[in-house]
Amino acid sequence: MIQTKNNRAVITGMGVLAANGTGVEAFWDSLLAGRSGIGPITLFDASGLPSQIAGEVKNFDVDAYVPAKLKPKRMGRFTQLGVAAAQLALDHAHYEKDTLQRLDDVPVVMGVSTNAMDLNEIEPRIHTAIAGIPVALTSAVSYIHDIKARLITVSNGCASSLDAVATAAALIRRGEADVAIAGGAESGIVRYVVNCMLKCRKCSMNNDHPEKASCPFDRKRDFGVLAEGAGVVMIESLAHARARGAHIYAEILNVGSCTDEAAAPEGGGLAKSMTRALHQAGLYPDDIDFISAHGPSDIHMDIVETDCIKAVFAERAYRIPVTSIKGATG
Repeated sequence: MIQTKNNRAVITGMGVLAANGTGVEAFWDSLLAGRSGIGPITLFDASGLPSQIAGEVKNFDVDAYVPAKLKPKRMGRFTQLGVAAAQLALDHAHYEKDTLQRLDDVPVVMGVSTNAMDLNEIEPRIHTAIAGIPVALTSAVSYIHDIKARLITVSNGCASSLDAVATAAALIRRGEADVAIAGGAESGIVRYVVNCMLKCRKCSMNNDHPEKASCPFDRKRDFGVLAEGAGVVMIESLAHARARGAHIYAEILNVGSCTDEAAAPEGGGLAKSMTRALHQAGLYPDDIDFISAHGPSDIHMDIVETDCIKAVFAERAYRIPVTSIKGATG
């Protein structure tokens, strides 16, 4: 279907829970101030591990977002965080629950990479069989809000949540829905995951200065910092958003996606993704004035990403501000 001015995909609400803040205002203020949310691990006893720091969501109470009758404590922590982010996004968009329920088709598209790793650390029970699967998040969002939802769960590693947003935006642009809830959640701060990351040599050892441990593109970086969190956006067609008088924060023009080819140099997929995104959005390198990079503070991966940006933007790359929020979030 050809994109029209009426089914352009726009963002009208945002919800976030991260190590550096819960809610758009607190999260944004932290980013602007350069305040890190990284600290000592408290979700389990990390004493004795070479890396004892992570980006944990602070003071999180799932009961503030989910009615007690739905037994929120039985959810995996990634579902709890994702459900909370969805509620914050709805509130931010000023979208009433009964209005959402009247819609015939609301895509709920969520990205998740490791799902409920915390449930693997407890004794199996009846509820863990359901709470531990990736679709638990989309199911919980649709059930709590009692909406006629189309559930889509995306699991593509680090790109899962971005791909979920891209999928939802494509549904809006094709005219298949007027409203979508999209984003993702992750909570893997458990001993097993930390040990796996240590085996891969992907964890910072800067335990004495956790607030400085995640430093993307910095020459002093010593790998990344494991973190948890959730981010969800409300996406609407432009016509629908205007009809209800919604504030429009951004438009999603288009997306590019590509994996690395087996025989090609590492990072080739990222370069192709950026090139495709520009082409499909009808833009040129000179049209771009900011790049929000992956930048995991990894010694090798940060270099690969830098090389990809230079390959796509050439001389323009040296004039475009590039940053990564992982310095604050992990």
